[in-house]
Amino acid sequence: MPKTEPKATRKPREKPAPYTKRKPKQVKEKDAPKTSAKPAVQTKRANLTLSDWLTVLKYADEHPLISQGDIVEHFKTKIDGALHFSQSALSCAIGRRTELEERSQSNPTALSSKRARIVTRPDVERALVLWVSHMLEKKETVSGPMLREKRKRFEILLSVPDDQQLTGEGWVASFCATYKLKEYRRHGEAGSVDLEAVEVERKRLQTLTETFKPRDRWNFDETSLFPK
Repeated sequence: MPKTEPKATRKPREKPAPYTKRKPKQVKEKDAPKTSAKPAVQTKRANLTLSDWLTVLKYADEHPLISQGDIVEHFKTKIDGALHFSQSALSCAIGRRTELEERSQSNPTALSSKRARIVTRPDVERALVLWVSHMLEKKETVSGPMLREKRKRFEILLSVPDDQQLTGEGWVASFCATYKLKEYRRHGEAGSVDLEAVEVERKRLQTLTETFKPRDRWNFDETSLFPK
């Protein structure tokens, strides 16, 4: 009868000690503006966000007897989040207080920005923002080609010179980031629609309807064919 080798026995493992050094997870406030605050040990200066500058200006208002140098030192040594900036930068921010306060209301992400977003035609951008809001209220999808086409129409309606009209699509990403617009991929029957083909057909129909008088144009959907 053949001999069988003895089975290997596994050495019992020691039970690990409870992990007690885990740091509690910090809950980030939703939609809170970004900040340039760093640990107090860091000494390198950084560009402050608009929210940071408004915090600094508020502190200066609450402590009118403190010098600008002391304000710089106060924020540089904060333990919970230090802000590193120079006295000349603080003096410049105080002189631009009105501009900074107005900027805070310009768009949803203004408080998180470090530089002012340059808008050559605020009237066109405002019209585009209102149109996007209207489309979102109707739960309609807004795509990049639609934004470009709609902006082109607004520029024509508002008589924007050719040299001031935006061409290409580079501005679309900045516009969407500023106003927190995201593109969602549709699935199923809705996802099978070719949006570019729809846009081409839309332009073709617009050209076709322009050959008719306004009184001969009708705008209706399929539900209008079956009135109650």
